[in-house]
Amino acid sequence: MTSHLQRIELHPHEAKRLIGIEYEQFLALVALAEKRHLQKQAEIARTKIRINAPRGGRKPENIPC
Repeated sequence: MTSHLQRIELHPHEAKRLIGIEYEQFLALVALAEKRHLQKQAEIARTKIRINAPRGGRKPENIPC
């Protein structure tokens, strides 16, 4: 059985029946959701508390081959 997203993408004229909104509205909603997700990820990255400073880990050993 196909997923709802695949069904909507294959048959955009049935979007209103399947999810209650037109296909164009669905695409706009998906675009807004992606934009909001990226904003939330940027906010999380900005407020993240790092234990180690960037590039502050242990230096690699130079082992001759």
